[in-house]
Amino acid sequence: MTENNIYQNEKTSETLNNKDKSATFWSRNSLRLMLIVVIIIAVSGTIFFIRSSALASLNRDQEALTHAIAVSTTTLQAESHYQVKQKYSGSITAGRESDHGFDRAGLLADVMVDEGDQVLKGDILARLDMRRLDAREQELNADLAQTEALNREAIARLDRAEATFGRFRVLVKKKHISEEKFDQVKFDLIALKARKVATTAAVSKSRAALESLKIDRDLATLTARFDGSITRRYLDEGTAIAAGTPVVRLIEDKKLEIHVGLPAATASALIPGELHMFRYQGRKVMAKLRSVLRNVDPSTRTVTAIFDVIDGGENMRSGDLAQFSILTDIQQPGYWLPTGALAESRRGLWSVYSLKPYEGKTEYATLSRQELQVIYTDGDRVYVQGTLQDGDRVVTQGIHRLVPGQLVRLSKDDPRDNQ
Repeated sequence: MTENNIYQNEKTSETLNNKDKSATFWSRNSLRLMLIVVIIIAVSGTIFFIRSSALASLNRDQEALTHAIAVSTTTLQAESHYQVKQKYSGSITAGRESDHGFDRAGLLADVMVDEGDQVLKGDILARLDMRRLDAREQELNADLAQTEALNREAIARLDRAEATFGRFRVLVKKKHISEEKFDQVKFDLIALKARKVATTAAVSKSRAALESLKIDRDLATLTARFDGSITRRYLDEGTAIAAGTPVVRLIEDKKLEIHVGLPAATASALIPGELHMFRYQGRKVMAKLRSVLRNVDPSTRTVTAIFDVIDGGENMRSGDLAQFSILTDIQQPGYWLPTGALAESRRGLWSVYSLKPYEGKTEYATLSRQELQVIYTDGDRVYVQGTLQDGDRVVTQGIHRLVPGQLVRLSKDDPRDNQ
């Protein structure tokens, strides 16, 4: 090979090497540029995606806030106890109730009253036949007249005997009469004094007999011992009765009492003199506690409390019933809730929806389901225990529309408490 050919080959080889180097350079730069472009596109896409997602999320949040259901809520307040309203029935009784009868035997002549009649104290209810008493009175008046006459005669004789004794005492001193004669006058004086005492006693006896007859006459007239009404008429005219046989029953219906059987613990908490409200035929009756009996009724195991009716007792009837309510404290911690806040849960438990603040927005919240146990029901509210805390807010109504985690809006008339 000639030198010229060798030179040409070397030149060609160098040219090829230079071309390879130039191609390698441009190839590497192209890769870098493409990588940069890809990175820029990826970053731009990521930024765009993030911004789009954020905007979409913001739009979704705004839409969720716009469509959030308005709910009414209440703030829980912890309680250490609750009060149970216990109802009892009390028996209405008359202040006094008595079977009126005569204290002596006799024939029933007149009965002036009938069942249902109102009477006042002292009114005549019935009379016995008084013909025997009238005859006895005439006899005793005659005896009195006779004994008074004998007493006056004895007094006159005694006065004359005392005068005679005085004269004879002077004469015997002067020896004008004998001692024997004077002793006779003295004896007569003593006898007349005894006679006067006897006739005076007879007069007193006759007068006492007349007083006794007057009492018998009074006892033959049956009168009311107090104001009240006749609830029973046992006998009619013409009946021969023994002493103590009841003729009519009288009750003091203007002064009524209510007797209530209570558990011993409840009765011991009552204070005499306090006013309490009863209900009788749908109306209120006020009564004052008079006393609580010390013994326990063996048949009912209750203690009787006695109340005096002081207001609203019109048309109340003895033997009827009146309702009595009393509040008893039960020491057990819990919370009061409206019944509308409860939803049925599992295993006999109940649940409520509590509120959790939503991203610092005081007018919005999310719901959390809390289980609880109902301790006591009082009309439209319940006393509960559970995982709730003092100060928690819960939904009070419309819970059938809600689910856990739901976003809700507080009603305008029920804003969140400022605590």
